[in-house]
Amino acid sequence: MEKLQRNTDSKGFERLKNKVSRMIGVDYDNYSKSHLRRRFHARMRVVETPRFIDYMNYLRNNEEEIEKLRELLTVNVTRFKRDKKVWDAIEDQVIPQILEKKNESILKNIEAWSAGCATGEEPYSLAISYLNNRPLDDVSFQIKATDLDEEALDFARNAEYPSKSVENLSISEKKKYFKKEYKGDWILADEVKNLVDFKIKDIFKTSFAKKFDLILCRNLMIYFNNESKSELMERLVESLKEGGFLIIGMSENLRSPAKEKVESYDLKKRIFIKS
Repeated sequence: MEKLQRNTDSKGFERLKNKVSRMIGVDYDNYSKSHLRRRFHARMRVVETPRFIDYMNYLRNNEEEIEKLRELLTVNVTRFKRDKKVWDAIEDQVIPQILEKKNESILKNIEAWSAGCATGEEPYSLAISYLNNRPLDDVSFQIKATDLDEEALDFARNAEYPSKSVENLSISEKKKYFKKEYKGDWILADEVKNLVDFKIKDIFKTSFAKKFDLILCRNLMIYFNNESKSELMERLVESLKEGGFLIIGMSENLRSPAKEKVESYDLKKRIFIKS
């Protein structure tokens, strides 16, 4: 096979990107070109189409390939309480501080947002960490979990996870919040499921006016170009209440103007507070 085409400024790449956007129903204009190229190349090697335009023509006549590309573009490597040190901080520091504020407030509802929630491990981990804090009965907690991948959200709603997904949870958490079927899957308890509301939403078209006490957007920004990263960060900060917490991925950094509107709570763990 010829050497794979690499120029992301070419007409062929642009046409392929636009074609894939229409086929899959996702606007990839915000995504990093290098990220898209790596994903395209992975499939182009398999089907032996060296040029972007050749792969676009291949997609037109092959529905099975469209589904394989969709899976590759939306793949998320995740598990319950991923990055354990971050989750320890969420459970032992962030949630207790939010609960303390609510105990002193007339309004007892806590609202959180898990942006780019994939197959649900992150919002469900948040629900478990909340329940581990044994909150008072008069405090309510609701997690909005959003993603563009409808199949991933269906998986999340079904809430049946393989053993590998729950490896970071303690034995007591597994016993308390799951039941295990004979096939080896862990079935999440309704007590946890009922705290999470899953919605299919484009994060660049979603904003909630200063309503959240906590937002998690971890390891999602790595897929986007620099301009879109800045836009997304500002959107997230604007969706926080004053004093609300924002938690991003360990390899990610806040950009202006968002970083001027928050204070660092734990920079190493990428936890910030809206000032």
